[in-house]
Amino acid sequence: MPRFENSKILPYSDQQLYSIIINVEQYPEFLPWCKDSVISNRIDENNFDAKLVIGYKALDENYTSRVKGIYLKEITSNAIAGPFKYLDSLWTFKKSGKKCKVKFRLDYEFKSFLLGKIMGTLFQKASEKMFEAFEERAKSLYSN
Repeated sequence: MPRFENSKILPYSDQQLYSIIINVEQYPEFLPWCKDSVISNRIDENNFDAKLVIGYKALDENYTSRVKGIYLKEITSNAIAGPFKYLDSLWTFKKSGKKCKVKFRLDYEFKSFLLGKIMGTLFQKASEKMFEAFEERAKSLYSN
């Protein structure tokens, strides 16, 4: 069961960081290997399904995740369709003055052993870069 975890205190508010992560439709603008993102079954701004296309070179995969947000506290995402046996992520936010401690955890396994072998190493690297991409997005939007 591959897992990636990271946490960091960032010089941004919980509101700023939450906003970046919940706005899934903007992921193709800054997230490595995210080629497309479409929101469906929107219950409200914090709860919806998101169909994403991820890819690298000639390999593209589609999957749908159910996203559930508790405003300024946490965002969970669980794959409900696609190549994953499971793909579960959790973002948590803890305000600390004008800063915020953000934690990220990603657990995943591909349904196909072969796809897991082909995409596994790439997906692990993408997970590491993903956290950095969100941090860079915050920097580009909110740093003076």
